[in-house]
Amino acid sequence: MEKQTCIMTHLCKRRSDKAASRCTKIVDVAHRLFLDKGYENVSMQDIVKVSGGSLATLYKHFGNKSQLLIYVLEQKSEELFGEWGRQSSHYEGRLEAFLQMIATSYLDLLIKEDAILFNRLVASLGYLEETKSLNQTILEVMMRPVYMVAEYLEKEKERGRVEVEDTMLCAHQFLSSLEEPFMFPRILGVSTDISEQRCKQAIHQIVKIFCSGLRPAH
Repeated sequence: MEKQTCIMTHLCKRRSDKAASRCTKIVDVAHRLFLDKGYENVSMQDIVKVSGGSLATLYKHFGNKSQLLIYVLEQKSEELFGEWGRQSSHYEGRLEAFLQMIATSYLDLLIKEDAILFNRLVASLGYLEETKSLNQTILEVMMRPVYMVAEYLEKEKERGRVEVEDTMLCAHQFLSSLEEPFMFPRILGVSTDISEQRCKQAIHQIVKIFCSGLRPAH
């Protein structure tokens, strides 16, 4: 399974340390503004006002706002989920421990306020004419955590350690089972129990269910 490539990482590697630092600051500022105000309500000038520098330099490095959006999504995806791929080799033959690690990491992200803002941001992009041509690219970036879990399951399947027909679908189902109780009610502003005890209970239950279903029958 082909891993997602972070364009932003390659972009920064080709520049000096100073330029790379500048580019990282721009991405962080754009990310924050997109979350807080919505993509359509943020201009390139707004980003320059906060990050500093010039508008000409911003366009030179990132092309336009929609391309900057892709850079932002890829960079944040790498920051949030890159470690999953780097850690997966340590969990060979340890399905329960792997799912426990993924579930804990993912739920830690889901209960943060930024997760709600991020979901609202991504949902809004599908209705904007400006970003319609980028929807497939955006989807590929958003699917990165699913790809990483599916890649682990595929390797375990090849070694006969798990039984599953569709590893991509299974990975999606696993992550969705974590999202649904904690994300959608909060997006709607409905009060939801996100206490440590509740999160631990959800992780334990979901991991137990999936491990029981994935282990080969003897």
